[in-house]
Amino acid sequence: MLSGRQTRVLRSLVLLCACAGASALVVTAQGRVPGRDSAVHARKPTRLLIRHAMVIYGNGKPPYGPMDILVQDGIIANIAPTLPIEADAVIDATGKYVMPGLVNTHMHWQEERGGVPMPIQYERNLYLASGVTLTRENGGNFVKSKQWQAESAADQIVAPRMQVYWVVARGNGSHEAIQANVREAKARGADGLKIFGMDRDQLEVLMAEAKVQGLKTTTHIAVEETTARDFAELGVDSIEHFYGIADAALDGVQHFPAEMNYSNELLRFSRAGELYAQANPAKLDQVLDLLVARKVAWSPTLSIYEASRDVIKAQGLPWYKDYLHPAVQAFFEPNLANHGSYFVGWTNTMEVRWRQQYRIWMDALRSFGRKGGVITTGDDAGFIYSLYGFGLIRELELQEEAGFEPLEVITHATVNGATLLGMGDRLGRVRQGYLADLLVVNGNPLDNLRVLNPYGVEVFKDGKMARGGGIEWTIKNGIPYHVPTLMKEVKAMVEADRKKLEKATTNP
Repeated sequence: MLSGRQTRVLRSLVLLCACAGASALVVTAQGRVPGRDSAVHARKPTRLLIRHAMVIYGNGKPPYGPMDILVQDGIIANIAPTLPIEADAVIDATGKYVMPGLVNTHMHWQEERGGVPMPIQYERNLYLASGVTLTRENGGNFVKSKQWQAESAADQIVAPRMQVYWVVARGNGSHEAIQANVREAKARGADGLKIFGMDRDQLEVLMAEAKVQGLKTTTHIAVEETTARDFAELGVDSIEHFYGIADAALDGVQHFPAEMNYSNELLRFSRAGELYAQANPAKLDQVLDLLVARKVAWSPTLSIYEASRDVIKAQGLPWYKDYLHPAVQAFFEPNLANHGSYFVGWTNTMEVRWRQQYRIWMDALRSFGRKGGVITTGDDAGFIYSLYGFGLIRELELQEEAGFEPLEVITHATVNGATLLGMGDRLGRVRQGYLADLLVVNGNPLDNLRVLNPYGVEVFKDGKMARGGGIEWTIKNGIPYHVPTLMKEVKAMVEADRKKLEKATTNP
C-alpha cells in the first residue's frame, strides 16, 4: 500500500494536472511514475488515457492497434489511433495488449476454510490480479456479500463488481415453502437463484415463481430426478459444471456400485469420472441441441475438477509457494470432512477414468459451441486445489484445450459472461460508451493465454530465461489496480498468517 507521504504526493500531482492544465501524470506499464516513487494504484482519475495499445475487443474480431483509449469518469469515452487529449493519468501500453475485464460466472466469497479464518481481501486481490472485474457468487454468506456488492459498486473497497445469487437447496420442502423462498430472495435483493437438483414437481413450482419475480437462474443439478432436459424445458438460464447433461443422455441410470453413498465424496467423485463414458452419444447430441434451442448457457468449470485427472500435479503448483494461504492449504489436504478434499485413497485408475471423462466432456462442450451454445467461464475456486483467480485463467486454458480458438475463449470470458449476467449492453467489450473494465496485459494472450496468470510465464530475454507476462493493470470502473502491487499485498498476507500459525503451533 502507499505510504501517507506517497499518497499526498500523488494527490497533489493529480490535482495539478486536472486544475492547472499541467502535463498528465505518465505511468509506465510497470506502474511507476518516471522520476518518482509513487504509483497510480487504486485511485480513480477523472480522465485516464491508455496509449499505444493493441486492442482485443472481446467480440471475436482480431486485435487492432496501436490505439489510444480515453476513460472519463469510469466510462470508455473514445478509442482512436491517436488522441491528442490531456488526461490526469496516462498508462503507456506500448507493446502491451488491452482487453475487457474477465467475468467469473461461478465463484464463492470465503473468509475461512475449514473453520480457519483468512482475510477477505486476500481473495479480492487474487481475483483482480487475475483480471476478474465481475463475479457471480453462487452461494455464500448472502448478507455479507450484498454489503460487499454495494461497497464495490460505490468504489469503497478494492474488489471486482459482484452479483449475488440466493441458494435454493435440494428438496426444499412443500410447494408453498419453495414459492416463499423465491419471494424472500427477491425481497432481499438477490440477483438470481442458484438451484440444486430436485424433483420435477418442485422444480416446476420454483421456476414458475422465479419467472414471476423476474429472477435469473442457474443450476448445479448434481444427481437427482431432474436432469438438464428438465431444467431446459422449464427455462433455466444456465447450467454449472458437468452434472445433469450426460445424465440426460444415459440409457437408464448411471451404473453405481451396490455400496454407493453419494454423501461419501470419495465414492461420489470417483464415480463421477465414469459418467460421460456411460452416456449415449446420440442422446447427448440431442440434449445439446435442446440446450441451444432453449438458450441455456453453460458454465462448465473445467478447471475445478482438473486435480481428479492428476492430483500430484495439482498438489505442487508453483504459485502455492508465495500465494497459498494456510487456511486454504489446510482445507485442500485430503479429508472427507471438507467438501472437495476427496483424495483419500485416490488411485491411478480413477485418474485414467477422469482423463477419459475430460475428453468426452470437452468434445461435448465444443459441439455445444459449434451449435451456437453460449459458454461462460467460472472457476469455483477454494476447493479441489484451485486457487482464486488462478483457477479462472486455467479455465481459459482448458477451454482452448477443448478446441476453441483463444479469441473465442476470450469472448466466453467477457461478452458471454456479461450478457448472461444482464450487463452485456454496458460491459464485456472494449467499446465507446461501455464501462471501463479493462486489462493491460504484458504479452499477447492470443499467443499464450497463460500470460494472464498473475504468476507470469517464463520468457527468453537478453540471452537468458526470465519471468514475464502477467496482467500489469486491472482497471475496474475506471480505477487502475497495479497487479504487481496487488500480488505483493497477497504475499504479505500469506506470510503474516503463516507466521501466526507457526507461532500458535510452537507455542500452544
